[in-house]
Amino acid sequence: MTETRVGLIEFGKAIHDSVTVPGLGELPGGQVSAGRAVRGARARLLRGDRIVEDNLRLGIMVRKKYFSSSVEPATEAGFLKDVYVVVGRRDLGKGDALELYADEAVGPDMSRPEAVAAVEAPGFGPLTGFHVQVLVRDGVLRFGALCSLSHGGGPMRVLGLFGPAGPVAELPAGQRGTVLLGFQCDVPPAGAALRAFPSPDFVEERHGTAVVHGVSALGNGSLVAAVEVPDGRSAAFTVGVSVRVLRPIGTTFNERSTVVASGLPVLSLARDGVAVPSSAGARVFTVGLGTADLRQNDVLEAYAAPLAPPPAPPVPLVDVNAASGDELGRLPGLSPARVATALELRQRQGGFPDVEAFGVAIGLQPHEIVRLRGRATAGRVTLPETGVRQLDI
Repeated sequence: MTETRVGLIEFGKAIHDSVTVPGLGELPGGQVSAGRAVRGARARLLRGDRIVEDNLRLGIMVRKKYFSSSVEPATEAGFLKDVYVVVGRRDLGKGDALELYADEAVGPDMSRPEAVAAVEAPGFGPLTGFHVQVLVRDGVLRFGALCSLSHGGGPMRVLGLFGPAGPVAELPAGQRGTVLLGFQCDVPPAGAALRAFPSPDFVEERHGTAVVHGVSALGNGSLVAAVEVPDGRSAAFTVGVSVRVLRPIGTTFNERSTVVASGLPVLSLARDGVAVPSSAGARVFTVGLGTADLRQNDVLEAYAAPLAPPPAPPVPLVDVNAASGDELGRLPGLSPARVATALELRQRQGGFPDVEAFGVAIGLQPHEIVRLRGRATAGRVTLPETGVRQLDI
């Protein structure tokens, strides 16, 4: 495994719940309760015992100056320090936590963009990091969207989205605006493409953690570990639940942990020498696992992966010979200008023989026509008379 947990920010524990920063608005405040907060780290949002979103980014982090109302940028913050952050969500509040981690090998699915924008003018601010003026060429660019730049780099978040009149929730195709990227990347070059992707629903149920105090190998590649639930915590391990093995590294004030194994099923549980189906309510118990790599002071994290969502219902095809302007505008690649052209041509010539002819007629590029397949169809039409007859010879 390549994931390293570098820190935890808990909201509702800072001296101030939020601070107001010019150009950014109100930023939520939290306290670093484990490890360190490192600007640019990936993050997942914990709400209670659930992970409600993954692949967020700690794109901007500020600290409030002592004996002053002003703030200053921070690249990292240590144990028990207060920080105010921008991660691509506006709903962080008391009881939420950001689990910060570094993971260079595993990332979200970024194969199907829902919006593409051209970078026109990059800029930089010492407090807010990079921002870019963009022209949305395809789809709808939304605040908080998962995104990447065409010249490379890891997954990012749209940290802020601004139109001519101020902050907006989204920018449709054909519009210009400013995207705040913060400190997630190097300077984006003019001419690069900013691609936005749908953020997958990610829900993981966590059942608690337990610290390993002793290990007994069984000689068949499995073992039994004596574990204890930390003070002030609760855990409910059950037979069959999956666990991760976290190996702590660093010091007390800069503690990190590496995920060395994941997806290990609990083979057995026992309390006071008696087999039990669940450890709920117990502070000390034993766990049987199918691994040989477990050490004293490792942490077992029990979790339930999200169930596979039901298959989405098929999207009805848009008939380019009968659809309204609004329906055509929801097709990939159809800007308002192209929709107007399509309606005018359809009125003039009575319709289009197929989707490919429709795409060529309104000026779509070959790759844009490919994206239409599976989303559009061309219903049967009667083309107007041309005045030419075939003669019998």
